[in-house]
Amino acid sequence: MAKLFSRKVIFALWLTFVGLWAERIMRAAWPLLSTLAFGIGVMLLAAPDLWPLSLLKLAGGIWLLCGLCGLWYFFKQFSAPSLGAALARLDQSLPDRPLAALRDRQALSQDDPGTAALWQAHLAQMRAVAAKAPAVGPQLDLAPRDPFALRYIAVLVFVIGGLFGSVQAVRTGLGPSSVPIAAGPPWEAWLQPPAYTRRPVIYLNDVIGAELSVPQDTMVLARLYGDAGLHTVEETLSGRSAGTFDAADPSQQFLVTRSGRLEISGPDGAAWQLSMVPDTPPEVEVTGEVERAAEGSFSLRFTARDDVAVTAGRAVVQLNRAEVDRRYGLAAEPEPQPDIELTLPLTISGDRSEFTEVLTEDLSKHVWAHLPVLLRLEVEDMRGQLGQSAALEMALPARNFFDPLAKALVEQRRDLLWTRDNQRRVAQILRAISQEPEALFRDMEDAEILAHIIRDMDAGMDPTDAAELLWILALEVEDGDLAQAAQKLARAQDKLAEAIRNGATPEEIARLMDELRQAQKEYFKEFAERNPPSEQPERLPNDEAISESQLQEMMERLQQLMEEGRMAEAQELLEEINRMMQNLQMTPGQPGSDGQEGQDGQEGGGQQMEDLADSLRQQQELSDRTFRDLQGQTPGDQPGGGGTEGGTDAGEEGPSAQGSLPEQQKRLEREVERQRGNLPGAGTEAGQAARRALDEAAEAMDQAADNLRAGDLPGALDNQSEAIDALRDAMRRLGETLDEQAAPGQGATPNDRRAEGQSQSPSTRDPLGRDVGGNGQLGAGEQMVPQEELRLRSQELMEEIRRRAGALERPEEERNYLQRLLDRF
Repeated sequence: MAKLFSRKVIFALWLTFVGLWAERIMRAAWPLLSTLAFGIGVMLLAAPDLWPLSLLKLAGGIWLLCGLCGLWYFFKQFSAPSLGAALARLDQSLPDRPLAALRDRQALSQDDPGTAALWQAHLAQMRAVAAKAPAVGPQLDLAPRDPFALRYIAVLVFVIGGLFGSVQAVRTGLGPSSVPIAAGPPWEAWLQPPAYTRRPVIYLNDVIGAELSVPQDTMVLARLYGDAGLHTVEETLSGRSAGTFDAADPSQQFLVTRSGRLEISGPDGAAWQLSMVPDTPPEVEVTGEVERAAEGSFSLRFTARDDVAVTAGRAVVQLNRAEVDRRYGLAAEPEPQPDIELTLPLTISGDRSEFTEVLTEDLSKHVWAHLPVLLRLEVEDMRGQLGQSAALEMALPARNFFDPLAKALVEQRRDLLWTRDNQRRVAQILRAISQEPEALFRDMEDAEILAHIIRDMDAGMDPTDAAELLWILALEVEDGDLAQAAQKLARAQDKLAEAIRNGATPEEIARLMDELRQAQKEYFKEFAERNPPSEQPERLPNDEAISESQLQEMMERLQQLMEEGRMAEAQELLEEINRMMQNLQMTPGQPGSDGQEGQDGQEGGGQQMEDLADSLRQQQELSDRTFRDLQGQTPGDQPGGGGTEGGTDAGEEGPSAQGSLPEQQKRLEREVERQRGNLPGAGTEAGQAARRALDEAAEAMDQAADNLRAGDLPGALDNQSEAIDALRDAMRRLGETLDEQAAPGQGATPNDRRAEGQSQSPSTRDPLGRDVGGNGQLGAGEQMVPQEELRLRSQELMEEIRRRAGALERPEEERNYLQRLLDRF
C-alpha cells in the first residue's frame, strides 16, 4: 500500500479510520455516556447528604439500571471497523474513485508501448487526484437514534454541575470530610443611629464590653442563632416592661430612650454600657425690631437653632382682642377668623443647626391690619419637636393711607370684613361720603365706581367681593392723583426736550417752560401729601439732596441758556433736571418703590416691568372676552351684557373681572396712564420711546372702550390688538432703559438687582426662566418664577438632599457626594 499511495494519502486514510472508530463508538455508547453525564451533573449540583436516604436509594437504582441498559445497547450495536472500510469511505469522497484505480492492473496489450504509455498516464492522473484527498470525518447521525434529544439534556446538566456545583459537596455526602466547616457567631447585634444624624451603624460584635454614647432613638437590632433559649437579650435602654417582649426571641429590635445597659446572656455572651445623648427641642427668638416698608410689607429678623437641624418653621399671628378698641365698626362681635400662619424662611445653604433669616410678608389687605396682634414663631426639628418664641405684641404692620378719602374707604373695608352685620352700616357711611362727590373726589370716575359698589352692596353683594373693590378704589384714590401729576410732568419734559432738539421759537420755549414749572408745582404738592416727613427715610450726611428752591434756580438757568441760544448746554441741564425728578419719583412712598432702591431706580424699574406685564395679561384677557362675545352675539345684543357682565366667566377673580367690558377697558386705560407717569429714564431715548408706546396703548384702549359702548366688537378687537402690541413695545423699551441705567458709569450701584444674583434682562434667562449669570448684559425683566416660589423649591431640594445623605441603605459613593453638596452649599 505504501508503494501505491503517497504519504499524504496514507495520513488521510488513517484519520478517516480513527473517525470511523469514533462514529461506531458514539452510535453505540451514547445512551451509556448520557446516563453517566446526567448522574454526575446531578451529584455536583445537589450533594447526596441533602436528600432523604430512601429517595437517594431509589435514584441510585434507577441510574444504575439505565447504565446497564446503556451497556447492553453498546455491545449490541458496536462493530469494529476495518481499514478497508476506511479506504472505501475515503475513495467514495473523491471523484472517479482514484484509490481503486491505483490498485487496478492492465489486462490487455501489455506489450504494446502505446497502450502502456496511455496506462501510465492514467495512473499519474489518478495519483494527482488522490494526493488531494482530505480525511473524512465521522458521521455520527444520532438524531434518528435519539429523537427526544436526551443526550443534550444530559450534557446541559453536566456542564451546569461543573460550573456551579462542588466536588466537595459530593465528598461530604459520600463520607466524612477532612475540611473543617467554619462556624458563625452564636449572636449578632447592631446599633443604628437615626438617619438624620448621618452617623454610621455600629457592629457590637466588634466592640464587646465597650462604653458607647449614642443619639436618642438609636435602633438596637439583635439576632440570636442556635437552639431556642440558649441566649437572651437583657436591656434597660427602651423602658419596655418585662411582660411585653420575649427576651429569647431570635430577632429583636427596640429604640434607645434612656441610658442603660445592654447584655446578651448565655454562652459567649457580652455586655455594653450605653449613654444616650438626648435630642433637645429647637429654639427660636426674634432678634430685631419689626420693620415696615412704605408699601406696607414688614420684615422681622429671627434666629433659630437646634442640636441637629431645624426642618420647618412658621409664624402664627393671633388677634389680641383684649387690646382692640371696640368702637364704631369694631363694636360688633367679629366673625371667627383663623390665625394667620406664615411659613418661616429657612436657610437654603449651610448648616441649619443655627441660622438667622428675615421673614418678609405683606398683610395690608388682612382685616387685622393696624390692629393689636400677638406674633409667635415656631420651629420644628427632625424628631417633630417644637420650639416657640415669646409672644410679640404689636400692631399688625400694613400700608398707611394719607388721603382722607382713601383712609375712610379702607376703614369701611375693614369694618365690612370684621363682620357681615356691618354691611348695612358700611353702605350707609359710603352713601354719606358720596353725597357731594364734587367736593370730595378729584376724579368723578372714582365717584361713579363707589356708587356702583354701594348699589351692589344693597343688592346683596358678597362682603368679600365688596371689600376687594373698596381696596382697589382706595389705591386708586391714594395713588391716582400722584400718578396723573407724574404723567403730566413727564409729558411736559418730553415736549420741552423735543422743542430744544427741533429748534423751536423763543415764544414756544417760554410757553413750554411755564407748562413745565406748573407741572412740577403740582407734582411737588401731590408728592408731599403722599410722603409726609415721618415716612421719609433718614438721609446720611453725604447723601445728595435738592430743595425746591434749588430746582427753581436750575429751571431759571435752563431758561437763560435757551434764551442765549446755547441749546446743547440747555439739553444737558434739562436731562440733569429730569434725572433728579426721576430719583424723586422713585423714593419711598411712591407706588412701586420699596425704599431700597439706588438713585437709578433699578428696583422700582423691576416692579414697573411686572406691572406692565400684568397690564398686558389683563388686556389679553379683555381681548379674549371680546372675541367670545363676538362669537356669541345676536342682533340687538350689547357687549358685556348678560348674567356674566361683559363675558366674564363665573369663576374668575381679580379687578379685571368686575363690571362690564367697557368699564374694565377704561379701568385698565387709567392703570396704564398711571404706569406711564412712573416710568424711569426720562430724557433718554429708550425712556421716551417707552412713554410714547404707553401713550399709544392708552389711546387704543380708549378707542376700544368707545367701540365696546357702541357695540362695535370688531373695531374693539382691532384697537385691543393695537394696545397689546404697544404694551409689548413699551416693555421692550423699558428693558432697554434699565439696561442703560445699569451700565457702568450710568448710576449702577452695588445695591441693584445684580447684587442679589438676579439677571435684570429677559435676554439673560434661559428657556426655563433661570438666570444665566453676570457675564451678559444685565437689565430688568419680568420675573418668570416668583422669589417666594424659588425659595420654597430650593428649600425642598435641600431637604431631599439631606434625607438621602442620611439614608444608610444608599451606596457610600452617593452619600459622600451628597455630603459634599451639603458642605459646599
